[in-house]
Amino acid sequence: MKKIIITSILTTLFIYVYGQSGYQMKENEKYIDVNFLTSYYNQDGNNSAVEGGLGTEQLTDVANILVVNIPLDSARSISATFGADFYTSASTDMIDDRMSSASSKDLRAYASLGYQIKKLNSGWTYGGRLGFSSEYDYTSFNGGLNLTKEWNEGNSEFSLSGQAFIDQWKLYLPQELRGSVNVPTTNRKSYNLAAIYSQVLNKRMQISLSAEAIYMEGLLSTPFHRVFFADSDQHDIERLPGSRLKLPFSIRFNYFPMDQFVLRTYYRYYTDDFGIDAHTFSVEVPIKVSDVFSIAPFFRYHTQSEADYFAPFSTHLSTQDFYTSDYDLSALNSQKYGLAFSYSPDFGLARGSIVGRPFMFKSIEFRTAYYSRDTGLNSILFSANLNFNF
Repeated sequence: MKKIIITSILTTLFIYVYGQSGYQMKENEKYIDVNFLTSYYNQDGNNSAVEGGLGTEQLTDVANILVVNIPLDSARSISATFGADFYTSASTDMIDDRMSSASSKDLRAYASLGYQIKKLNSGWTYGGRLGFSSEYDYTSFNGGLNLTKEWNEGNSEFSLSGQAFIDQWKLYLPQELRGSVNVPTTNRKSYNLAAIYSQVLNKRMQISLSAEAIYMEGLLSTPFHRVFFADSDQHDIERLPGSRLKLPFSIRFNYFPMDQFVLRTYYRYYTDDFGIDAHTFSVEVPIKVSDVFSIAPFFRYHTQSEADYFAPFSTHLSTQDFYTSDYDLSALNSQKYGLAFSYSPDFGLARGSIVGRPFMFKSIEFRTAYYSRDTGLNSILFSANLNFNF
């Protein structure tokens, strides 16, 4: 897979140097595009990391996201994202013995602002983004840059992006360990570099290859996760190395056998220096039932190996340097399947005007999914996406 990615990138750069000239990119649309996404998520399981790998993982999350894209002219645009998640968690309520503790429920708020400019005569697009996120135990600031080159009448595209995240933890330790354990740092930094090559093979087939490198340093453990030992009556907080390198590689292939039917497939290989190797495969089949209505069943399968530092409840040794009983880092197999419904009339669901501009409620999509994994965790998701322009 690594050789395929490297070869694709080199091929892309070669074609760019000797590629076609005179290509004219598509100009920005003249209307403001708005998407509002709302979702409800509920999960349950019996491997809470807060209690050392035992106990309820019950969690409910209600999320709302607003994404606005505003064209400034034919080549420049700005975009803004605003989001808020409200969750309740039975497992984090066990950080201390107060059944109404602040950790049992929280609001996460985040926002980002981006700017993009197209060089219409050369096929280049440049962009940047700044953002932040905040909840009760951490604050995060992030920024990123991206560039994209398209050619071959828009049928070939190569993009490169980089992001940086700077996080600050506010320490919430298990009640019985407060004042008796040390945490080396409360900071965390993450850096992400991604390269994507996309190609339209013919009118019925498209392919995309991607490679990423994510480097993290600082406090990578969760300070309120407990770990219990086989050789001691004492217990400790989760402890993980101060750095981590993640390397995902993926391929997407879309096939259009007919106008009313699309086959979307995806495969990802993932490896990191915590010892995890993972494979993910997904397939989605959008079917156009009529000119305005479509359905899309989907399925995803994921399997991964165990991290070097994972062990179940009360099986770690206290002499180890690093340890966790977080089942997200265990060996696991999971499945996710569901169905999406999309309704998009040619002239929208509703029309009108706002401050003198034409307004259209363009489309709506509903999605439901069920997730299960062999560690015992199960979850269900309902979401709706409403699209407007004016």
